Amino acid sequence: MIEVSVSVAIAAPVERVWSLLGGFDLLPRWLDAVRSSELEDGGRIRRLETVSGDVIVERLLEFSEAERRYSYGHVESPDPVSGYVGTMSVRDADGGSVATWSSRFRPHDLGDAAIAGQYEHFYRTALHHLKALVESGRDRP
Repeated sequence: MIEVSVSVAIAAPVERVWSLLGGFDLLPRWLDAVRSSELEDGGRIRRLETVSGDVIVERLLEFSEAERRYSYGHVESPDPVSGYVGTMSVRDADGGSVATWSSRFRPHDLGDAAIAGQYEHFYRTALHHLKALVESGRDRP
């Protein structure tokens, strides 16, 4: 298994960051690569459509409002990995917040760990976009 984790400090209260990051259906509001998100199965499945037209289906595995954390797994994805489990979380940090996106997975080609670098870049870019939205106040409807 390969593990990837990216954390970004955000100058905003943890509750405000979690109100966006913690919404299982809110990826299109802060993740430019996702065009749409539809919930199914009572909110336990999300069907994402990317701006490139790919469809990703994910199942909510665990959700903790108290810990401000949720985990999800891929049901269907164009990515060349299996056993993907991702986790989104946010915690207090000196008056601000630290948002973290992490995952673990097995690449289809066991000798190729390049996909880990792609995920790390994707998570970092996404979390920096979240940071910019929240810190500028554009996260509010």
